Amino acid sequence: MTLSIATRCRLAPLTGERVLARTLVLIVACTTLGQPVPAQSKPRSSAPAARADGRTFAADSFWVVKWRRGGFNEEDLFVEPRKLVAVDSVVAVLDLGTREVHLLSSADGATKRLMKASGSGPGEFKQPVMLLRDQERFGILDGGNARLTMFSPSGVLKWDMPIPSAAGVEGACALSGAKLLVKNTGRLRAITLSDSSGKVSRRFSLPGDPADSAAPTFGASAFLAGPSPAGLCAIVPRYGATWHTMTANGTTVRHAYIEAGAKAVVEVAAKVLEKQRTTAVYSVVQKATTDPIARGAQQIGDTLIVSAGSTKRDPFRLLDYYLISSGRYLYSRKLPQPFTGTTIGADGTFYAAGIAPEVSWVVALRPSRIAPPVKEK
Repeated sequence: MTLSIATRCRLAPLTGERVLARTLVLIVACTTLGQPVPAQSKPRSSAPAARADGRTFAADSFWVVKWRRGGFNEEDLFVEPRKLVAVDSVVAVLDLGTREVHLLSSADGATKRLMKASGSGPGEFKQPVMLLRDQERFGILDGGNARLTMFSPSGVLKWDMPIPSAAGVEGACALSGAKLLVKNTGRLRAITLSDSSGKVSRRFSLPGDPADSAAPTFGASAFLAGPSPAGLCAIVPRYGATWHTMTANGTTVRHAYIEAGAKAVVEVAAKVLEKQRTTAVYSVVQKATTDPIARGAQQIGDTLIVSAGSTKRDPFRLLDYYLISSGRYLYSRKLPQPFTGTTIGADGTFYAAGIAPEVSWVVALRPSRIAPPVKEK
């Protein structure tokens, strides 16, 4: 699999001054608070069979569809749904194709509210790039207004805070005391801790091998999830063999993926689009021929769920579960198909988005111990 991203960068004058570039990385991530739910408990099977790659599977790994929105029945409902969060009785879906946020009922998928990009006033947004959630609210990270706005499950404005780097945020973890841990693009000093005023109080570098400090931006991509009840945030690199937990003071602990990935081998190419006497505009492309080991992360209570990427079997269809307090691998689940984004509700229901050439959809799924009946051909 080949991953690529393209950016437009305005460079410093052509006099040997330092070149500055900004890279946009597309991710699937969300943050969550709350206590573990039954769907996150360890499988009750007395001796689950281990697979060749070391994984064991939950006893309730079959899937039952509760409801589905979009698809051919409602082909105009979604264009590019990629980010979802579930809070209370609502599932918020960010459609990057229309810059709209759909608030759907978690019970039946009915539309409760449609929030459209409208401006810069209180509770408004222009260019949503990510959804977040805490115990009682969901948030819209707006690159256009460079801020995070938190709403009640019904879409009522609660509070907001400036995030100057909002357009380049890869993930965030909402800590207690209105503090926010943010992963920006890059590796060195790429993780920031901000207060409710948006002031950055501390900066941390992405944990890992110091030799990777000069790696291209795309190779240093990582997700943030959490926090756990103990205040731990999970840093889940897209490439490599390990993930980390981090506290608000920057203390990190390294943990191993159940199936280790490889470091990203990134090729960078630049093409001059426009030249002037003192400036030049380049198109910069970063390509990674290494498949990602992780393509998203979320957390329920003390359980971290990693959307696995490159795997020996069932690539892009596995969810790996870890205990965030110790880093211990728990078990895995096999998804019925690859999704562009997933989230999980407090009752253990999964919500996932899918994008196809002609139609897109959002579906609610429940894990079950009983296999669905096989339809006769």
